[in-house]
Amino acid sequence: MDETVAEYIRSIVQKIPRKEIKTMLQKWGFLSEEQLQAIDFGQIKENIACDVFQLCEGIPGNIKEAAVLDMISSSCKHKSCFFFSFSCVTEKEIVYFDIRDFKKKFKRKLRSALGNVTINFREYEDNEIWIRIAWGTLYREPNQYRASYVVYCSCTPYVFISLSKYRSNLPLLCQALLAASNSYDICAMDLQGHCLNSLKDIVHARSNQNFQTSYSEPLKEHSVEPETGTVEENRKTNEKKRRMNQQVFGDGPLPKLEYAQYKLQTMFRSDPKHSISYQKEQFRCLVKLSSPDLLEALKSMAATSMVDAPVSPLLSCLPHRPRNHFRIKDKTD
Repeated sequence: MDETVAEYIRSIVQKIPRKEIKTMLQKWGFLSEEQLQAIDFGQIKENIACDVFQLCEGIPGNIKEAAVLDMISSSCKHKSCFFFSFSCVTEKEIVYFDIRDFKKKFKRKLRSALGNVTINFREYEDNEIWIRIAWGTLYREPNQYRASYVVYCSCTPYVFISLSKYRSNLPLLCQALLAASNSYDICAMDLQGHCLNSLKDIVHARSNQNFQTSYSEPLKEHSVEPETGTVEENRKTNEKKRRMNQQVFGDGPLPKLEYAQYKLQTMFRSDPKHSISYQKEQFRCLVKLSSPDLLEALKSMAATSMVDAPVSPLLSCLPHRPRNHFRIKDKTD
């Protein structure tokens, strides 16, 4: 194997958590079981990566094998990429999906527009296809360290794209997807995030957030000792908040979103006769709420009365819409 390819494999291994390296290499299947047994996975990650580098140098291979390892590690890491959600629009429902035809059309369209590009595919369960694209130019080889990823769900209209720093190539990528999927349009969904599984759950309506207003089974009543005064009033208030919180967020785990962004276009509300800051023109502002797990944070805050319950529909509707980017304007007279 070429030294530059082996070096790229070493860099991939270094990005994998140490306790997951052996599992990733076994899924990769490029190294034999005897070669894996020769690696001491208890040593520091840098030494493990060097051992893998030395083994790969002595095995025939090319960038295709390295790309497969890159896709395996990227699909397993929780925060490896930042994905944008899109929806493909077709004239008729696809009855049969031909993966070979899809790959052929995708490569042909992308290479006709930008010849110096590396494209790799990997198929997963649930008709999910990972596409890895390393972009080059007329004068430069494809940059393997800044690859873009496309996750295409062949049984649904949804596609998730992570572009790294090559966001100017998004139109070319969308054209290739349209040609390969036999669609006539592709629409951005204003849904973005690092956790790909949560994005898929939201667009496929697989999350447990159901926005119920009634329940098939009545809530169980717990026997309590008679209480009077403030204690009884607080108990009733807390029970009411709990019920409202349950109706909004449901009982199960929520999809993981890191932020919600609201672009507002509004006006000052002050009286023009008493305020020097009054303006007739609209002004714009950006409100962004962020958390490692935004929906769970909102659910906890409502349950502990840190915010008023029920939570505003602008926040609780994130998976229901589905989106986490909003544009809000004042109503005009």
